[in-house]
Amino acid sequence: MREPVSLGYLLARLTDTLADAPGLPDADRLALLEDFRQVIEGGETAMGDDLRKLGEGLPHPGERNLLRCGGALLDWYGGCDEALRKPIGEVILTILEGQVWDIRAFRGGEHAACATREDLLRYTYQVAGAVGEFWTRIGFATLGEKFADPARADAMLVGGCKLGQALQLVNILRDLHEDLPRGRCYLPKDELLAVGWDGHSALTATELSPVFHKWLGVCHGFLDDADPYVAALRGARVRFCTRLPQLLAEDTVGLLREAGIHRVMRQKVKISRAGVWRAMGRAVFF
Repeated sequence: MREPVSLGYLLARLTDTLADAPGLPDADRLALLEDFRQVIEGGETAMGDDLRKLGEGLPHPGERNLLRCGGALLDWYGGCDEALRKPIGEVILTILEGQVWDIRAFRGGEHAACATREDLLRYTYQVAGAVGEFWTRIGFATLGEKFADPARADAMLVGGCKLGQALQLVNILRDLHEDLPRGRCYLPKDELLAVGWDGHSALTATELSPVFHKWLGVCHGFLDDADPYVAALRGARVRFCTRLPQLLAEDTVGLLREAGIHRVMRQKVKISRAGVWRAMGRAVFF
């Protein structure tokens, strides 16, 4: 699984770097993502030079190197076997949909991008749930029965999607301290309005708390739903690589609940290094 998963990851990181590149107007970001979409769909757009030029202005050395190698990554994608290129292309196109939506959602000064629960779930699917499906499809394509029982493939796709969505929900809830000062919130607007927000002012802890804790519960439920998925995996290394992020997400949900909304709004809540090591041990013996 390593090669196609690595390529899918690097392509997704590349699109994420384009979507978040500092100093670029939204129109330029959208144009770059559209060019990338055309390449993934088999178009003739040449992006290598554009990516290298953009990378020269990025402060992060890893991102500069990623964009410098962007042309080579696209060549790698183009040379993949069709059985692997198809799921890689599908997940990147889905991620691009989420990234384009994200850029457009806040353009009009909106504080809350997601009008309803369905909007939030769709976004978490686009940028993370689809990745869980991708992991599953690549597992069956490369390992076959060594990945899991093929008769369970449909249920596995659902479980992988739930796990991916849970991981993205953790990111959204944990990153409130960064998003709120920028006037950004992904929690559903209708739920925030229902607890007293006026739709325009900065969100307060009182307004956020019930919605925050509700979505912690949703996230916890998705993580529980992923248990059968992890248990069905047949390879020890694949199971470890899937179980570990699930455990880290569960521990983070617990820390967020314990910290409460006031602390979450002020600072990043994260697992200690010792906690990560303990999670790794638990992942081994699942």
